[in-house]
Amino acid sequence: MDARGIRAVWAVALLGAAGATLGEEPAREGSNVFTLGEVSVTGTPDPRAAATEESVSQEEMRRFDSSTLFEAANLVPGVTLSRVGARNEYMLFLRGLDIKHVPIYLDGIPIYVPYDGYPDLGRFFTYDLSELVISKGLTSVLYGPNTMGGAINMVSRRPAQPVEGDVGARVATGTTYDLWGNAGSGHELWYGQAGVSLEHSDGFRLPADFTSRPSEDGGERNNSYHRDWKASAKVGWTPVPGDEYALSFSYQHGVKGTPPYAGYDLKDNQVRYWRWPFWDKESLYFTSHTQLGEASYLKVRLYHDIFNNSLWSYDDATYTTITRKYAFRSYYYDYTDGGSIEVGTTLLPRNDLKAAFHVKDDVHREHNLPLPLAHFEDRIYSLGLEDTVHLLSSLSAVAGVSYDALDTVEAKDTNKFDPTTGTYAGAEKGNTDAWNPQLGLYWTAPTGGVAHAGVARKSRLPSIKDRYSYRLGTAEPNPDLKAERATNYEVGYEDKLAGVVKAAATGFYHDITDFILLTNVGGGLTQNQNVGKVHQQGVELEASAPLGTLAELGANYTYVHSQNLSSSLKLTGIPDHKVMGYARLTPFGGLSLLASAEYDSRRYSSTDGLDRAGGYLLVNAKLGWEPLARLNLEVGVENLFDRLYAIDDGYPEAGRTFFAEARYEF
Repeated sequence: MDARGIRAVWAVALLGAAGATLGEEPAREGSNVFTLGEVSVTGTPDPRAAATEESVSQEEMRRFDSSTLFEAANLVPGVTLSRVGARNEYMLFLRGLDIKHVPIYLDGIPIYVPYDGYPDLGRFFTYDLSELVISKGLTSVLYGPNTMGGAINMVSRRPAQPVEGDVGARVATGTTYDLWGNAGSGHELWYGQAGVSLEHSDGFRLPADFTSRPSEDGGERNNSYHRDWKASAKVGWTPVPGDEYALSFSYQHGVKGTPPYAGYDLKDNQVRYWRWPFWDKESLYFTSHTQLGEASYLKVRLYHDIFNNSLWSYDDATYTTITRKYAFRSYYYDYTDGGSIEVGTTLLPRNDLKAAFHVKDDVHREHNLPLPLAHFEDRIYSLGLEDTVHLLSSLSAVAGVSYDALDTVEAKDTNKFDPTTGTYAGAEKGNTDAWNPQLGLYWTAPTGGVAHAGVARKSRLPSIKDRYSYRLGTAEPNPDLKAERATNYEVGYEDKLAGVVKAAATGFYHDITDFILLTNVGGGLTQNQNVGKVHQQGVELEASAPLGTLAELGANYTYVHSQNLSSSLKLTGIPDHKVMGYARLTPFGGLSLLASAEYDSRRYSSTDGLDRAGGYLLVNAKLGWEPLARLNLEVGVENLFDRLYAIDDGYPEAGRTFFAEARYEF
């Protein structure tokens, strides 16, 4: 974003601050949810909140030991976990679409990495979050671009009491420990919130029946260590009811190893000796809500997001020298500057009208020593308009449309280096755009249940990597790539059966065109092209119920079937079936017993279908005790039966893991 653009967005923010008037307080009374960080909860109640959005509360994250975004998202039907074993990165699919189609947000601020849109979800802690909101096929156009498969928003805390917070510690097998603490103070005119968390692990242990391989001898998984810590802070001003202005900061630092390939297909899978000296993410952002009279509002977000990381490839398993042809030192220094303005009004009878404008500059700078720094920059715009029309007391329609555009500001051809000038030649610049209309209908039954049906035309703009990567000399860039497109259909119903059992069912279908696929262009090279046509269909089912006052049961099921109609290549990483269930008992004396299980069917790990990760069933259990009010002590075991399994073929996961945890809330 140039200087004039930044000044314009700040001017609107200051104008919103100057226009403060009496109105409805955005924060929910008695809640520590930072409502400024939510996207769709403004004005009148949004019917999507019950139908196409699912949230994981802070309490649920702690109950199911979900310390990372990766683990918390897995609790939601429609989500299946994925693993890029060669990079030791945790990913996910939402209804069969991966996270480059399902962007990640922090308090409504996009934080997906500029280069390829693939943040490592295992690096994002949940200890300082109030909730995780996952929006599916009919995602609001107010989020901005690239929500082809949905959106995931991490919502931070906002203190509601003069003094509140929590501290905790957890130890686990593998010299692993977590420490965390959060403290906040909320008052009539201001509030402050701060948190810190860290995780240290020397590595995880493999299941006992793992068979030794040339690159892995069993026991503690080779090179599986990681160290992560995060600090966050927020200060807010609430001059009058309805107006809120907050400045937030988040910083996280990580180092990790990448366990080497430990499968049998050494012909097609290279054993890599990789380590990440640093993986750092930093976000500074301003959010505001200004009430304009009793029926209108102005919401502003401004942000500066930094992502720096380094990857070193070593000669061998000693991790001491970097001299061979395949060894390297690579550094990324990326950042994003951006902002958004949202306005809404209910002045029109039966209408809740909203509009949002987003602009962001994505800058990617890569430095592969000893070559010089290569600079890439994209500018992305999005304009969205949405109207919630209350047709009847029990029937609402949400209609929206957005326009997204991408312009390449700067690009380098990293295959054309001039040694006399020490610089890369400029690469061809491209651009693309897309319109995204959608319509949803929501009906509230006399029983209180909600039925919905809708269709959305969604898109994803190609990333810098999609257009300009040579893929280590195996591919040709394609600056003229266009946006991927999907028409998403869904229908669903949720209700409380017999006033006790909360149940929901949703069916969905994706008709995807212009899907970006690597295509053989001759000479042993491939190129990303908009040649793919993909169909995905599936079902989500979920139910939960208390059994008296002493027990609770819950389960969900996800079915996703993907078809690549363009070629015989398989879509990797997506199991057809996933089932999760749990049972919680609270017999007496502050005791609780929680048992949970997850089954995933097999999935393809290679596009030719030859490598597959087998299906698996995992069982976890833990015992909790609350000896004093707000003091929780727990002991438990994950992967109770020490199951040998992999999410990505050749990269086995942890075996039986014991843990103990203490947590105190104040």
